[in-house]
Amino acid sequence: MIDLQYHNTPAIECLWGSWVFQRPHSRVYKYNSVKYENIRCVKEVLENPKRIFWGIREHSEGGWCYIGKPTKLYIKENVVIDFPKDKIFAVYIDDRFVVFDWILEYIDDKNKLNPKNWEKRYRSLVWPKSIS
Repeated sequence: MIDLQYHNTPAIECLWGSWVFQRPHSRVYKYNSVKYENIRCVKEVLENPKRIFWGIREHSEGGWCYIGKPTKLYIKENVVIDFPKDKIFAVYIDDRFVVFDWILEYIDDKNKLNPKNWEKRYRSLVWPKSIS
């Protein structure tokens, strides 16, 4: 699990060639260029997360989900919009700290910075420690 005890922020500096992007993403570009363009959102969320959840039940027993609200979103080739107010952006990181997926998600009815049904999808909220 990520130990946030000695950090003021859980942000990850996200640079091409870093440990976060170890896997080649050329196939993402080849088969889904819009998803590839939204790697910009991945960078923004990892550098400025609003929530971090641990224990991605659907994909694996471990891993993290970083949640954020980037400024822009690619919706189709060469079309960029302001990030929708009723959505959040989720970045999934495996237990080796490698990004393996990123997706636009619906917000929870109770808290606008959480993904819908987050209590059933993740084992725990890591950051912030409480939701006010």
